[in-house]
Amino acid sequence: MPNAHKHPSVSIHYLNIINNALERIGFQSPEIKALTGQYSEQEYYFNRVPLATLNEAWQSAELITQDPIIGLHVGEKIHPSDYGLLGQIMMNCNNLAEALDSILSVEFIINNIFVSEVIIENDCAVNRIYSQQYEAENIRHIIEQDISALINIGLFVMNKDYGEHNRPIEIHFRHKPAADQAEYERILKTKVLFEQEHNQAIFPLAILESPIYNPNPRVADLLNVELHQLLHEVENQDALTLRLWRYFQVQGVSFTADIDSIAQLFNITPRTLQRRLQQEGTNFQDELKYFRTQQAKQLLSNKQLTICEIAFQMGFSDNSAFHKAFKRWTGLTPKDYQALIK
Repeated sequence: MPNAHKHPSVSIHYLNIINNALERIGFQSPEIKALTGQYSEQEYYFNRVPLATLNEAWQSAELITQDPIIGLHVGEKIHPSDYGLLGQIMMNCNNLAEALDSILSVEFIINNIFVSEVIIENDCAVNRIYSQQYEAENIRHIIEQDISALINIGLFVMNKDYGEHNRPIEIHFRHKPAADQAEYERILKTKVLFEQEHNQAIFPLAILESPIYNPNPRVADLLNVELHQLLHEVENQDALTLRLWRYFQVQGVSFTADIDSIAQLFNITPRTLQRRLQQEGTNFQDELKYFRTQQAKQLLSNKQLTICEIAFQMGFSDNSAFHKAFKRWTGLTPKDYQALIK
């Protein structure tokens, strides 16, 4: 299974895609509009919101529309051009396999909440979304929108309806249905099963060879150069989370800090520090806790050190304080953790 991202989040570009689709069905989400309105189009790929904020926006959209499957209906209205550069590349690929590969390989730029891939299984092409790290109901709107958009975008890029030989075979969801089964099957063009092991769309294998309508290879080459530049910018962006971790690592295992002193060090206000970390899908307290937990686990794996020595190295006044902190962080006592890793 591909690795999930430590800090699940989506780019502002993703929220703008959702906002455009909502407007096409005659609604607006004030929460999404407010988030996208803070940034210029050039900043859409580089500014992010955490999963919790995205879920709040979806809940708001459901409340406004009174539609329990708003994600499914939003996905139905998404066009490849909504994806900007990524959509243009997809529309200029030679066939559907190439288009899917191009979009899934860089999906993390827009959405790193889960990882998707196309696998060949039982002579079928399966677009599988790995999302087992989340409660199925907590990401229902996101998953339904993603699979609905996949089905709808396929129609656009092939410029034809799904026929007998390329129609989806089945759609699987991990969650329970939130509306009438017939509406799911109308939108997704096939049989839909719920409470399954994976979120996935299953197609006949031959669909991967379906040609994209009127591609331009020269345009595709130019767009891929632009994509390479975008990837370079994203990967080399000096995220505040990375700066924070570099500082933690320099300070060592006994390091403790408060947000005020760190903000002063970075020459920003504590409020700005928290806001920018939230945009990267995290917060100061979680990062410090995660760092301290990893340091403690690393020391506890060293059989040459006693728990008393580890507590001292971690900056605790005594064993009891370290014991309480480690159990609060992990749910285990230091001795329980050592027994677990033997």
